[in-house]
Amino acid sequence: MKVIGAVGQNGSGKDEVVKYLHTRYGVPFLSTGDIVREIAAKEGLEPTRTNLQDISERYFREFEKGYFVRLVADQIYKNGWKITGISGIRSSDDVAALKNAFGKDFILLHVYVSDPHNRYARTCKRGEGRDPHTYEQFMRQDSAEEELFHIKEATEHADYSLSNDGTLDDLHKALDRLIFKQGLLLV
Repeated sequence: MKVIGAVGQNGSGKDEVVKYLHTRYGVPFLSTGDIVREIAAKEGLEPTRTNLQDISERYFREFEKGYFVRLVADQIYKNGWKITGISGIRSSDDVAALKNAFGKDFILLHVYVSDPHNRYARTCKRGEGRDPHTYEQFMRQDSAEEELFHIKEATEHADYSLSNDGTLDDLHKALDRLIFKQGLLLV
């Protein structure tokens, strides 16, 4: 079994990495963010960043940090997938839960963009309701997510880092090189 997770700040391209693994290589993927958005929908809440953070905080208080990745790990085992991608890893608690569940079979990729203005521009292009409308809001959300999840600490546990400073094609090529050089999809 091999589980490949992506971690990074909002707009860094972590979802894109996991989606590319799916479309190019047929790797099933799960997103912890999808779980939180499903909870918001069931509770009749708009999937704004604030509402999603509030849900995360509430579930962490009730079920401890790492709760959503534990649900994802259970789903991976239940489905018996040989290779799986995970997006939405945010904290060191998430990383610890996944390392506990999968051991050396868990590979963490840190996806980063050097300039926060570029991350903001990318969130504007995707146009999701959870994304901010101004750069100032974007930076406040960045700070709030860092305070809640400690994303930078989680990135320190990454096995590999991928720059997403270029084009989408550049990111895909860098991921392809990493896959083949490191044998990431070999089980």
